[in-house]
Amino acid sequence: MRFLLAALIVILCSKTVFSQSLTSATDSLIHTLDKKLPKLIQQNKVPGIALAILDNNKFVYTKGYGFSNLKNGTPITSSTGFNIGSISKLFTAFAIIKLVDEDKIELDSPVENYLTRWKLPNSKYNNSKITIRHLLNHTAGVSVHGYNGFNTKDLLPSLESSLNGNKPARHDEKVEIIIEPQTEFKYSGGGYTILQLVIEEVTHIPFEKYMDKAVFKPLKMKNTSFKITKRVLKTSAIPYDEHEKEIPFVYFTAKAAAGLQTTLNDFIKFTNEILNNHTLLSKEKIDMMTQASQLSKNRYGLGFKILQLGKIKLKGHSGTNSGWQAAFFIDFKNKNGLIMMTNGDNGDRVLKKALGIWARAKYQ
Repeated sequence: MRFLLAALIVILCSKTVFSQSLTSATDSLIHTLDKKLPKLIQQNKVPGIALAILDNNKFVYTKGYGFSNLKNGTPITSSTGFNIGSISKLFTAFAIIKLVDEDKIELDSPVENYLTRWKLPNSKYNNSKITIRHLLNHTAGVSVHGYNGFNTKDLLPSLESSLNGNKPARHDEKVEIIIEPQTEFKYSGGGYTILQLVIEEVTHIPFEKYMDKAVFKPLKMKNTSFKITKRVLKTSAIPYDEHEKEIPFVYFTAKAAAGLQTTLNDFIKFTNEILNNHTLLSKEKIDMMTQASQLSKNRYGLGFKILQLGKIKLKGHSGTNSGWQAAFFIDFKNKNGLIMMTNGDNGDRVLKKALGIWARAKYQ
């Protein structure tokens, strides 16, 4: 997704200025998307995309294009389920900050204070330097960029085995300190797997159950889950490769980093929570999460990616897994943004184009 964000920067650096009113600009945007997105998914061999547009603090447009199941011709709707890859980290960070708010975790305490089932491997670095905050903003110097997942639940290792990189972890590399903590930004899905364990240790319940109890149920996100059940699969889109060939659904032990399944309708509820409602976390806590660290060169906060575009900041995350591509970005100041989820490996190409169309309509 790096090239996607770079392309958006180029688009918004244009000096062209439109004189459209907000309403006419939005109408024009919707018309353009309706015209171009069906062609884009066809040209790029992406089965479908679910899209929601936030305009001046209101979701003014939600629509599905293409198919969740090519064989059956099932259309994508706002109730279709998608895996959202690394956007899962944003939800995990939200839960961690909620525990901080409840005084169950201290943001700047060593993470080892909360771990009994597994410990950071010995290294030449000082393990006690790594705090919850450092894991959230990827400055802990921890290994494992991302996870490939498993094609069947039967192969899923325990959380401890995944962290250790032991068999049957297979694709799950060992999580360890490989860079001096607090010296540079190093994106680490492994760090979020540690946070997954922290949540289980502190709450004494499985990660997916805590997320359901503490976040999804209160927000009435009925079709969002880190646990992939038959019910979840029934409403889910099917993932496809770059040739639109159906590929196996992927399961994760490292759920906090990449395992969340959600729908457009539910994602909208979460967006309204962090923008306006603040029933679970205050505005001050959300503001804290969206503040970038200096080590990230102002590109990452606590679970949020930050993109600076002149005077405009877009905050959110992108996500990639086999057969899935997704993006979620908000201009918190003006309360504009968009949610996009696709069920194809080439989905990033469509997301790039859609982001460009949106950016031109909103900020040129």
